[in-house]
Amino acid sequence: MKVLKKDKLEAHVNTPEFLKKITHRHPGHVEKDWLYFDLTEAVSAEGCPVCLLLEKREKRQIDFLFYENVNDPGVREKLRRAGGLCKWHTRLFLQEGDALGLSILAKDLISQKWKSGEQNDRKCPLCQTYEENERRVVKAVADYLSLEDFWEALEKSPGFCARHFGQISRHISEGTLRQRLEVFQLRKIEELKAKLEEIIRKNDYHSQGEKI
Repeated sequence: MKVLKKDKLEAHVNTPEFLKKITHRHPGHVEKDWLYFDLTEAVSAEGCPVCLLLEKREKRQIDFLFYENVNDPGVREKLRRAGGLCKWHTRLFLQEGDALGLSILAKDLISQKWKSGEQNDRKCPLCQTYEENERRVVKAVADYLSLEDFWEALEKSPGFCARHFGQISRHISEGTLRQRLEVFQLRKIEELKAKLEEIIRKNDYHSQGEKI
């Protein structure tokens, strides 16, 4: 991605004529499905909408595992083959799961590992699911950027994190649309920078008494 200098950034963000020039309405060939509505709901929260949606899905999957699939032979076997979960998803399980479900799964895994005595370096099943979901959501965002009402919803968000901005950009082949995404992201970064500068200023002793 081309990095813009400060003066060019301001030209991109602050010139209505330029923004109007790059506003491009694409044919409405992209169908809105349940993922579209999940994303437009996520943009209203503070944070990268892709990250927020993926986090919400992870918690939903953990709930489903504990309340629906804790005794499912296929799920238990998949966890055994992987040797359990990674550290991150183990912590998430401890936060989100219930004592009974954790006990059943932990006993099963400990018994299996103790019997085999083998170290297993297979990938955590929830990490695999996360990566699959991430690819699907990123591709969907890139597709939905051809819809003007998705842009309107996206304005409520603080923009994308660096990781997902890069991934989304790589999925966009149309130059004008990629440029519009870049302008949007740069503007959101400037807005965030202004908020951070204001917090720093109000913590200075010269600004004592001002509410943060």
